[in-house]
Amino acid sequence: MVAYIEAKDVNLTFTPPNRAPVTALQNFSVDVEEGEFVSIVGPSGCGKSTFLNVLIGLIPPDSGEMAINGKKIVGPGHDRAMVFQEFGLLPWRTVMNNIELGLELQGVPAKERRETCQKFIDMVGLSGFESHYPHELSGGMKQRVGIARALASDPEVLLMDEPCAALDA
Repeated sequence: MVAYIEAKDVNLTFTPPNRAPVTALQNFSVDVEEGEFVSIVGPSGCGKSTFLNVLIGLIPPDSGEMAINGKKIVGPGHDRAMVFQEFGLLPWRTVMNNIELGLELQGVPAKERRETCQKFIDMVGLSGFESHYPHELSGGMKQRVGIARALASDPEVLLMDEPCAALDA
């Protein structure tokens, strides 16, 4: 039986100019079954965020294989969404516009996008802030926008990189 998410011997080395190469992932392998929740734990700098960025399709690995539901990962896809630890909001877009970004890219009609986004705005406690821009929000509010954006696109796989670090209890 094939796992839903497969990472086999994934390697990635960053080679910054005028500095020594940094190995971020070395022979990293993991299998995740459909419906399973997995946490990757380790010290700062061990490659957790890098692995998530490879899995979401933002960074190609140097070698190894990555697949979701048997389909090789070659870039970002509508089947995956990510809550980034650095918020990742577009500063020129309002809360509503940031949340509807994924749905917009999927071609969802405007009325349906707004209704879906409002549901998630209400869910994360940001009602009344729909027209605010990221610079008008606290860190925790920005993170809730990111969470709502990821959930609104209804992905098959939800990746979260320290999603609660900026949130109050």
